[in-house]
Amino acid sequence: MDEQLIVRGKPYRILRLLGRGKGGYSYLAESGGQTAVVKQIHHEPCDYYAFGNKIEAEKRDYERLRAAGIRVPRMLAIDTDAERVVKEYIEGPTIFELIKNGESAAPYLAQARDMAEKAKAAGLNIDYFPTNFVARDGLIWYVDYECNEYMDEWSFENWGVRYWSRTPEFEAYLRDRQSAVTIREERISAEEYVDFLRRTDLGSQYPKERFEERVARLVRTVSVSLTARNDQGLLVGVLFGLTDYAYWLYITDLGVDRAYVRRGIGRRLMKTAHQMAGGEKDIAVYLIANENAVPFYERCGMKKAEDVMQYNHIEWTEFTVT
Repeated sequence: MDEQLIVRGKPYRILRLLGRGKGGYSYLAESGGQTAVVKQIHHEPCDYYAFGNKIEAEKRDYERLRAAGIRVPRMLAIDTDAERVVKEYIEGPTIFELIKNGESAAPYLAQARDMAEKAKAAGLNIDYFPTNFVARDGLIWYVDYECNEYMDEWSFENWGVRYWSRTPEFEAYLRDRQSAVTIREERISAEEYVDFLRRTDLGSQYPKERFEERVARLVRTVSVSLTARNDQGLLVGVLFGLTDYAYWLYITDLGVDRAYVRRGIGRRLMKTAHQMAGGEKDIAVYLIANENAVPFYERCGMKKAEDVMQYNHIEWTEFTVT
């Protein structure tokens, strides 16, 4: 991931990925001390949806939603050539996150139905899936700009409401989402990594001294940087390492989101890193294991070594990233 995106000549520093949709990647970004959402249009194939001109559709759909009275984030800028849109950032949990965490979406159903009535009156359907709605100060916002011509089959009552509670459809989607994890090599921002650490046990294994400064250096300079992301682009696994690509690979950091443990993600990250470095016939793998993680590494085929030497005069104040 690039550290910044330019929209009509204005730089936006990427803080973290918010999600991947059918039409683009949305990033939380900062420019001039203000946060915003920058959406980068992509052209990845989608087997259940046909697109025309995506960037023109963003502008058209935004105007249609505003005219219909749907509460959406303000569009702050649009760059047709770079295919980027800047939106107001609405901070808060998505309805999907509330339901997944055991909370009820019932307080927001009346607002969702009001939006649905306004959309239908304008001849539109919006995407009623709960990942597209953010709750803030008692109100819900439709944070996607996607809308389509009204079809009764895809209305809130006939489709969307099925996912606004722990229904069988919601549970099936949750299972599929957690299993659809992609491993790839990429750089991430320090902000996204710290957000990830809060969701892992790895967040208690860093020294407190100059934490932010050193994490920023880590994500920028480490030679092996692998991520695991779910189908919404959420960072759910990370492996950092050092290698000479000839003889050895040293794993410095390996963590998995607590909601995704025991799904083979850590093992996949280890295998991918080993292959990237040169493969098991050439590359020996080393690491320092937390005591609780020793059984995992043993299941990966690793053994304890007694011939490792160290020189360590580092100040180390324990703390947990929260």
